[in-house]
Amino acid sequence: MAPARRTLPFVLAGLFALWLVVPAAPVSPQLKGPGTGSRGGVVFSVPMEAKFVAITFDDGPSPSLTPAVLGILRQHSARCTFFPIGREVQKYPEVARQVVAEGHEIGCHTFSHVYFRSPAMARLESEFDICEKLFPETLGVRPTLFRFPGLAYDTTMVQAAGKRGYTVISCSLDAYDWRIKDAKQLAQRVTSLIRPGDIVLMHDGNWLNLPRAKEALGLIFDSLQQQGYICITVSELISFGLAEQGRDQGPE
Repeated sequence: MAPARRTLPFVLAGLFALWLVVPAAPVSPQLKGPGTGSRGGVVFSVPMEAKFVAITFDDGPSPSLTPAVLGILRQHSARCTFFPIGREVQKYPEVARQVVAEGHEIGCHTFSHVYFRSPAMARLESEFDICEKLFPETLGVRPTLFRFPGLAYDTTMVQAAGKRGYTVISCSLDAYDWRIKDAKQLAQRVTSLIRPGDIVLMHDGNWLNLPRAKEALGLIFDSLQQQGYICITVSELISFGLAEQGRDQGPE
């Protein structure tokens, strides 16, 4: 028997023994990403025929980009939902207060934008505690909407948010403003894919390129207005969707 063939059984036995003793990697959160409708306690979009949509902004506030976003929203009479990070609210409280003062909705996006795993639920609960103290004290609001960083979560995490009184929000259309480098391509993606009842994920964090973000947002809101879309908050979208479903069902 050739030497290689004689040693093969021992190699295989060694690999099997190693597989037995090496601990399994921790289970990662399920990356849910965009979807439609609601399922598993998470809202992706709101089925409706009326041309209402919710544009949402994560990761702010940013002292440079957020005021520019607010200016564009004023020009188009749009009301949106912002999911700021708690530590950024701490850094830039006046910018965050401006978002509230201009009539936009505030959701929660954790304090430190950490990606959670169910075995480490204590960290998630701690972040809830911090934000539930910070937001009312700094902004005078207690968010009822919550979005997990990276849209990464599992059933246990969604249940934990629900016990705190949050509605977990994902999205039905990710603008990919963190990936697409060309403003026109970014705007085209959003305006060509948008549908009534969509929840669109965008960002107003410090890490975005300011000129590109401003140009893309201007193009997006110009096009949405031309298409007859009205931009409202996520809570309003959910409420309008329920009202539309009630009308469709008619009196009992």
